Amino acid sequence: MSRTRRWGAVPSGGISRRAALGAGAVALAGLGAGCTVVPSGRDAVAMQPNKEPAAGRRTEIEVYNNFGADVGSGIVQCAAAFEAAQDDIGVRVTFAPAVGAGDTVPQKLLTAIAGGQAPDVAFCDAAVTPAWTRLQIMTDLTPYFERDGLRLEDFYAPCAASMAYEDRVWSLQWDADPNFPFFWNKGLFEECGLDPEKPPATIEEIDACAKEIDRVERGRATRIGIIPWDQYGAANSMLTWGYAFGGEFWQEGTNLVTPDDEPVVAALEWMAASAARVGGADAVSIAPPSLTSHPFSTGNLGMSCLVSANLLEIRQLHPELEIGATLLPYQAPATAPGQGAWLGGWSAFVPRSASQPDAAWEFIKWLAVSDEGTRTQWENIGFPVGYAKAAVNETIRSDENAGIYHRNLVDMKNTRPLITVNSFYSQQLEEKVQRAIYGQVAPDAAMQEVKALTTREAERFDRVGEMG
Repeated sequence: MSRTRRWGAVPSGGISRRAALGAGAVALAGLGAGCTVVPSGRDAVAMQPNKEPAAGRRTEIEVYNNFGADVGSGIVQCAAAFEAAQDDIGVRVTFAPAVGAGDTVPQKLLTAIAGGQAPDVAFCDAAVTPAWTRLQIMTDLTPYFERDGLRLEDFYAPCAASMAYEDRVWSLQWDADPNFPFFWNKGLFEECGLDPEKPPATIEEIDACAKEIDRVERGRATRIGIIPWDQYGAANSMLTWGYAFGGEFWQEGTNLVTPDDEPVVAALEWMAASAARVGGADAVSIAPPSLTSHPFSTGNLGMSCLVSANLLEIRQLHPELEIGATLLPYQAPATAPGQGAWLGGWSAFVPRSASQPDAAWEFIKWLAVSDEGTRTQWENIGFPVGYAKAAVNETIRSDENAGIYHRNLVDMKNTRPLITVNSFYSQQLEEKVQRAIYGQVAPDAAMQEVKALTTREAERFDRVGEMG
């Protein structure tokens, strides 16, 4: 197979097995927030996450596909469309699912890298970039990026921030998942004497609406205005409301975490108070234990963040529900609705030991930047795109369901904390926020503990990195 000029040559020595396997400790932040997916409705039998490369191509690349179901099948469709767009590169798609808690550890990928059998393209949450660059897992894409005239300012701001680290570009964000828009049950608002056409814009207004909606019977909350501590997990809830209160979670450009930032602590105090108002988090009983859809579907929850997969499911299963969509309410020192939004989603990168980095770049550039690739991804998978200049953004903006997600993305500034121990930080937030919600620890003490433990882990990571 022929090989074009290598702009991103692999330095001698490759990647140590120790470094690659050590990356398991800083695994993907994952799809915990529930990426914005528009289900395709394809026959499940026809959905395959694997694909052989087209025959007769001079160059072949391998793409590790960590997605199953619709998304995994959509990756295959995108690979086939890329092959149809040119006649030089064939694409093998290999199913490489993540494992572990929350399906977040890309064990097959890390094992392949450690064994010198890395794929040419892989997917990651951009929050792993600080750690994975330190572990020499990712190829520096800056030469390709600059050669082809791409500019970070042509991507939505949080995507650009996630793709670049220490002034170099390491990945291209093809799935810009905006966490979160805010939804309210118009019928329930009207039933409770609230204006169904006037959603809350501030946290105080959320509380005022919740006061009218909450219904506690025999010590159980059978109807509730909002469950702020469970917006797709405690850690995601903390990021969402911490940002909505105007807080910061780390000092950008450093490895210093700031969960004890005053607005962040205030957000956790509000979350804990919201639980106490209805008798505690364990007193919420708005849905049967067997319910598999989002509790908003019961009609007993007034307000919630929703990813579009849940929004679409609710609208399909319960068309009688009148659902309003708006930007996330805020609290000073934040200054406007939507400021609590933060970026999730997936990026494509080239492992540092990939055998075909040039061809790999052509594929991820097509997927994340080209008009054909971004539209193919949208039509076959349904993720908002990170490239602001993509023509498909006009289609996404006008979509009945996806429009609010695109609106959320346009002015978004926040990302997950871009630090070397992001996954550890998230785990600590998940645990300590829950303890605060259940009244086991004061919110300020919980955040102080998160800071101390994460700081210690970051220092440990630095020591290990220096050792090899």
